[in-house]
Amino acid sequence: MSLQPVVKARFRVIGHHLLRLVVGGFILIGLATGCQQNKGKDAAPAAKSVAPAKVEKMPGEADLTTITLTPEAETRLQIKTSAVIASAFQPTRMVGGEVVVPPGRTLIVSSPIAGTLYAPSTGLLSAGMEVKPGQVIFNLVPLLSAESMATFTTSRVEAEGQIEQAQKQLAQAKIMLDRAQKLRTDNLGGAGAVDDARSAFEVAEATLKAATTRRSAINQAIAGVQGGHVEPLPIAALGGGVIRNMHVAPGQKVAPGTMLFEVVDLDPIHVRTAVYVGDLTKIDSSQTAQIGELGGLPGGMTRKGQRVSNPPSADPIAATVDLYFEVDNADRLFHPGQRVGVNLPLKGTKSGLMVPRAALLRDVDGGSWVYEDLGKHKYARRRVRVEAVLGEMASLSAGPKAGVKVVTDGAAELFGTEFGGSK
Repeated sequence: MSLQPVVKARFRVIGHHLLRLVVGGFILIGLATGCQQNKGKDAAPAAKSVAPAKVEKMPGEADLTTITLTPEAETRLQIKTSAVIASAFQPTRMVGGEVVVPPGRTLIVSSPIAGTLYAPSTGLLSAGMEVKPGQVIFNLVPLLSAESMATFTTSRVEAEGQIEQAQKQLAQAKIMLDRAQKLRTDNLGGAGAVDDARSAFEVAEATLKAATTRRSAINQAIAGVQGGHVEPLPIAALGGGVIRNMHVAPGQKVAPGTMLFEVVDLDPIHVRTAVYVGDLTKIDSSQTAQIGELGGLPGGMTRKGQRVSNPPSADPIAATVDLYFEVDNADRLFHPGQRVGVNLPLKGTKSGLMVPRAALLRDVDGGSWVYEDLGKHKYARRRVRVEAVLGEMASLSAGPKAGVKVVTDGAAELFGTEFGGSK
């Protein structure tokens, strides 16, 4: 049997299948292309992408202390500014001090004769009260006895001797004072020697006055005994001041020489301060110190203290030397034993930034601030470090640069506005 017809028949079947596959492939390709075209025609255009928000400037810590006012608010607050300046000033150092009674300003009054004490007609005085020179503190009624005349005679002899001794001491003190003043005038002596001589002269003068008063009292008592009647002897304060101690009471009988009371003169007063020995050469003794509150806060009340010479004293354990300053105390602001702050002037000069004291502000933590004028009704609070307060100006060791304007009038109002304390 011939195979040729069979082979041809098979090839015919295979060709027919291949043709079907090819035609089917073309049909599928055409359908896919048509679907893609229809899909492209029916689909909506894609949305454009949106850019993220743009931040011009991130707020910093400095922005938290910046205040922007309206023109009306700025006018209502009446804000005034002043420029920071660079200037030289005299440096100072703050130390603690103690108020003490000056030497020779304590007068002790004793009974010149034996007698009984009575209160004066003006009323009984007590410790701590002010008295004037010659003011009567007690009335002393002498005791009448057989021994009175002998006692009075002995007392008068003693009083005469005390007066003579006091006169010699006063004359010697006057000579020493004149000599010290002459040396000071010729630039051969210091001011301390003059102060020492003047203190000794005042003590001798007070001693003579007390002895003379006692003699007068004794003579008055003797005259009363001889006349058969005894008048009360007034016991007065020899000088003005404050009664520090009252040693007796009305109705008490006292013997001759019994201590009755003490009067201290508190104007002027002295302030003693302990200074480290290594700082003695740095202190400018020709300048006055500033005496004020112990804390020494800027703007606090201060008074000038002039350097004076007192009996020398020191503490070898603490390596300190005591310095003394004389301060006016007519209004009795300072009391003996009171602790105060002493601002000592130092030698040389120092350069620094200066701002008006009115520009300084204090927060609850004790930090110091000023408000800088940024212009366009803006004000920024700046931290500063105060080195010294010199009258109406304050020296800064850290703060705004020279030329920067800071708020003076209205600074407290800005501070209250920032922290919600004002409206």
